[in-house]
Amino acid sequence: MSEITRRPTRIASVVAAGAAIVAVAAVAMGSLNATAIAVLGAGTLGAGLIRGHRLAVDVGSLFVFGGVVVSGIGSETVEPTMVATVATVVAWDLGQDSIDLGDQLGREAETARLEAVHVVSSLFVGLLAATLGYAVFAFAAGGQPAGAVVLLLLAACFVVMGLGSRG
Repeated sequence: MSEITRRPTRIASVVAAGAAIVAVAAVAMGSLNATAIAVLGAGTLGAGLIRGHRLAVDVGSLFVFGGVVVSGIGSETVEPTMVATVATVVAWDLGQDSIDLGDQLGREAETARLEAVHVVSSLFVGLLAATLGYAVFAFAAGGQPAGAVVLLLLAACFVVMGLGSRG
């Protein structure tokens, strides 16, 4: 019987890293400072995925989200902020899932189907949340500044983090 390699699974890690890159690209449509913050966060998240450190994934995701907030506050458009927010939450969720699966089942376990379901579910929930948030903004905002949407998204992310905490 061979030893289990307790490392993050590959599929969820790659998709998490890709989602972080999408978030950075969306943030880059805003300010240079926000992009620097998001790039730092994406690098930290990537290092956490390589090493299997949950705290690094959390901190990296938080920095990416900080870049999203800074970019969103100074932005005239809401769409890149919403895309970046969803991508950040998906990166965090899949990064944590990758580490959990690696710890529980090992990297060699056949988890492709399980990871694919989690990826699709996360993207679906994120898309649904962004669609509803954008609909509320478009129909009820009546010309409110983009900063209000950023604060709403920040509150939603705190709720997600609170629900996902391992207390």
